[in-house]
Amino acid sequence: MTQLASIVGLLFIPVGLFWGISQRINRRKQPHEIKTYAFIALVISCFVTLGAATGAFISGSLSLGIILFVAFGYSARKAIARIQQLDGNTTFRYVPLYLVFIPVILFLVRFSLLKPATDFSRNYIISQSKKLIDDIEGFRIRTGHYPTSLISVWEDYKPGIRSVKRYYYEPYGQAYNLYFEQFSSELTVKEIVMYNPLDAQEMTSHNQDLLILSSADLTMQRGYFRTYKLQQPHWKSFWFD
Repeated sequence: MTQLASIVGLLFIPVGLFWGISQRINRRKQPHEIKTYAFIALVISCFVTLGAATGAFISGSLSLGIILFVAFGYSARKAIARIQQLDGNTTFRYVPLYLVFIPVILFLVRFSLLKPATDFSRNYIISQSKKLIDDIEGFRIRTGHYPTSLISVWEDYKPGIRSVKRYYYEPYGQAYNLYFEQFSSELTVKEIVMYNPLDAQEMTSHNQDLLILSSADLTMQRGYFRTYKLQQPHWKSFWFD
């Protein structure tokens, strides 16, 4: 969510640059010029809010997305009323600078911290799965086989990260896959992190492929463009676009 908003927020930079240059060239402030730049900044704010709200909806935070829309609607209404009252005596000496430097700073901070935050989240969720894995193995010891399903209404094994709701389990071959979807440091990437005690992980982009493709064709059309082993034993990451 904030990743998308920080990228869209870069649109403020050219507005701030042109506004600042205009102020330097035209010492006498023209009301229509001030209003134009202010309205453009407001429109960009709309796109930033839309990006943030879209990210909230995609991540499952419906209430947060609605709050963002309502808050922006209220703020925009107040801002439009203020903009319409602007005149040549209104001072915006530092606003163009804010429009340039704040998005740049947020963008740099966001992407310098994104990779460490993603790595921390992934490692923490993996560590939280230990109790679940131990209980699955305990079930196998007691019964002689792995569970056929862990589908349930309530999730008792919490990943501990708000953006990840639960772990997903499926029997697979002689073992099982346990996986979760991890927020990726890449904007367009969907990352699946998977555990298999026999290191036989496999993931597919479309469930239809599992039903209609032959084993040979399925091997060639899993859908991920990158996969790699993680530092934790028996864990693997799949990247889908």
